[in-house]
Amino acid sequence: MLQHIRRVGEGKIGMLIGCVLMMGVAQVSAQPEQHVEVSIKDYTFRTTQMPLQLNAATVIHVKNEDNVRHDFGSTIFQNSATRVENGGVITYGDNIGGAFIDPGREVTFRFVIERPGRYQFQCSIHSDMKGEILLLSVGAV
Repeated sequence: MLQHIRRVGEGKIGMLIGCVLMMGVAQVSAQPEQHVEVSIKDYTFRTTQMPLQLNAATVIHVKNEDNVRHDFGSTIFQNSATRVENGGVITYGDNIGGAFIDPGREVTFRFVIERPGRYQFQCSIHSDMKGEILLLSVGAV
């Protein structure tokens, strides 16, 4: 009986060690998201970004600090599965063009950048409002 209890206890310890090892491997292989912050204030896009990497999960967070509606549209989302989160509503799909953002509201875009380049974004409502996100490949630096 005592040997049976030891075997059961050893099996649980083995499972626990296996789970801990698998969690460690999952954490090492998971890449952190790269973030781009865009604020809209005084009819101007203000962008804060770190150097971006290709084929990494990318999050663009846009906050409208003006008292009018603006649009955030870009070709960066073309040919890419994009998830758009806004006020508890999630939209997803390929070739999403952008989003309209009401005053004081925010929107988050999640996708993977697969091609290096200079990606412009603009407000279709106010044609003078433009900005860009720059993604260089390692070989271009």
